[in-house]
Amino acid sequence: MNSVMNFLLHFVFIVTFIFLFVVSIVILRPFRIHRHRPRSTIALKLSYLLYLAIFLLLSYLVLFFLGPPPEPNETNSDPYFNVYYVIMIIAFLIPNIAIMFRRKIKSFRLAYNYLVTGLNIIIALSLVYVIYRMPWEF
Repeated sequence: MNSVMNFLLHFVFIVTFIFLFVVSIVILRPFRIHRHRPRSTIALKLSYLLYLAIFLLLSYLVLFFLGPPPEPNETNSDPYFNVYYVIMIIAFLIPNIAIMFRRKIKSFRLAYNYLVTGLNIIIALSLVYVIYRMPWEF
């Protein structure tokens, strides 16, 4: 019975994350071409969707496959322990706030799009690094 509930829990989270991703695609309309800034707008939206896919993958992995919590003495000795939390907080806040405020920026929108695209790619790469470094138990 435990394996059935475990499978059901995995299934519910996978469906929920896929639903979140599809809703994000519908809301963003990534291939809707802007007249004045076609490349920068598409780059911004695609980099956000790349970030979101990696963030959702990391969230799923942390929910189900992260090892047991470290002992209180071990957290102080691991230099990467606090860095992971800082990366996750930054990764959760910066891209989401940037994509929400993109329409409020009028004067330097092209530079803003490229800057946020670069930030999204850097954050996505740092999330891939966190996925690589975490002790997973599959």
